[in-house]
Amino acid sequence: MKSKTKIWAIIVGLIALVGIGGVFRYHQVNANIKQKGVTNEAFIKEGQLVHAKNVDFTVTKARILKNKDQVTVPVTISINQTGSANYGQKKNNFNYLENMWLNIPYGISNQTDTIFDKNNKRIAHAENLLAAEQPVTMHFSTNRANYDQRDQKMRFSFLVPSSDHYVKYSLLLE
Repeated sequence: MKSKTKIWAIIVGLIALVGIGGVFRYHQVNANIKQKGVTNEAFIKEGQLVHAKNVDFTVTKARILKNKDQVTVPVTISINQTGSANYGQKKNNFNYLENMWLNIPYGISNQTDTIFDKNNKRIAHAENLLAAEQPVTMHFSTNRANYDQRDQKMRFSFLVPSSDHYVKYSLLLE
């Protein structure tokens, strides 16, 4: 009889230990402050130097190239990372391309197809972004039907992390 009592006491103790560990881990995982999302959209002009948190950048040139089936938008930008980079909601992520896209309101927004440095050399991997000679040129594209169905002006957008939220910097392209 005593051995059955000891076995049940051990089982109950293990269940209590696993439960306490589970509660502790639940609180540990969910203790992080959640991103509040985009709190502000700031419209910028071509050639304007923007001093944002941990990054300075200038969109030096942007244009729209249309043909029968496709719209291509090359955007030339000079970017200087002045502090820690947290793009794509990842700590110490320097891949700013994750936060840049061709924004077609109420249509399909696209990230860049290709990126080139100032010597027109293609940048193949995200690891090469910080070493890229500035300015860099990104080529965005969308199909003509998506472009024609837009309800507002197309824009280039860059989400910059700022503490617990993002600021969206947008350059109107039309």
